[in-house]
Order: sequence, then C-alpha cells, then structure tokens
Amino acid sequence: MVSVQQAVRVIVEENPLYMVTLLSGIANLSAIAREIKPLVESITGKEVNLVTIVKALERLTLRKTPISVKELGEALERAEVVIFNGVDEVELNLTDVERLYESHVLMELLKGYSILLTDGERIKLIAPVTALGKIVNSRNGQEYSLVRIIFGERAPVGFVTFLVQLARASGITIRHMLRYDNDVFIVVERGYAAAL
Repeated sequence: MVSVQQAVRVIVEENPLYMVTLLSGIANLSAIAREIKPLVESITGKEVNLVTIVKALERLTLRKTPISVKELGEALERAEVVIFNGVDEVELNLTDVERLYESHVLMELLKGYSILLTDGERIKLIAPVTALGKIVNSRNGQEYSLVRIIFGERAPVGFVTFLVQLARASGITIRHMLRYDNDVFIVVERGYAAAL
C-alpha cells in the first residue's frame, strides 16, 4: 500500500512545475493539494483528506532546500555566462583514449573547453566539432552548445536542481549538466542555449 506522503512525492517529482514552485518558496500548498488530490487518491486507492496532502507537501518542502527566487537572481547577476557553439560528443573506447593520451592529442583537446566523462565502462568526450574532427572520423552529426555558468563564489544550494526543473517546465532538453566547484556546465541543443 502506498502512503499519502509517497504518492505526493511521486506526483511532485514527476511534475516540474510543482517542483519549481515548491523549491522557489512561493507555493500555495492548499492550491497544489486541491490540484493533486484526485491523483493522490488514485495512487493510494482511498479517499484522502486535503489537510493530509497539505501536511505531506509541507514535509516535502522541508526536505528540499527552498531557494528564494531573489537569491537565485542575485547569484545569477554576479555569475558570468559563456556559451560555446559547435560542440559535439563522441563515445570512445579505452584503446582510443590511450592512443590519444600517448600522442598528447587528448591533452591539447582538454586545454580548451572540452569535457571528458566516464561511468567506468564508457568514455564520452564533449569538445568543439573542429577538434573532434582531428581525432575521430565518425560523429553523430548533431551540434550542441556548451553553456558555462561561472559563479564568483559557490553556486547556491539547489541551483542545479532548480535549473533542471525549470528547463523541463520550459520544454528544454538538457543533454548533460555538470557542476564542478564554482562552475555549472550545461550541454544543450544549439537552439536552446540562448533560451537557457
């Protein structure tokens, strides 16, 4: 049996608009509770009191770190945003990486705005199309943009989550989003870079 708390959490996490509203700290919990009540009852299989849903939303909001829109705005005002167009990604095998490393081509690539990702089995290289053309013949043909947000100090807590939810609510597909120290790197389709 699914609890009311679990049902509310699933509904909120599946709907980016609810998540953004709750994270922003400007949510009318009663209005959201009225809106999601039929879904909660459907998931739990029983009639649920509106106050119970509001309490579940309050608990969920307390667990998530609320970000004020003002704090985000201030942080973004102080941040530098750089957009690199003409970026692509290729998947490399370990022998390719070893060959590139030994020939120092990989080190030259990584001096620019390239990103090397691995999950232990696969290795992806995100780099300018012109640079990738020097090392691999086959590309996927899709050009992306790399958006780099550079914060003077540490990025606000929850910024990446907020940005992901905002992008989902806006219909923007994020290919990769990485946070490293004070920087946030976002790889998106070229047309979405300016909107982001």
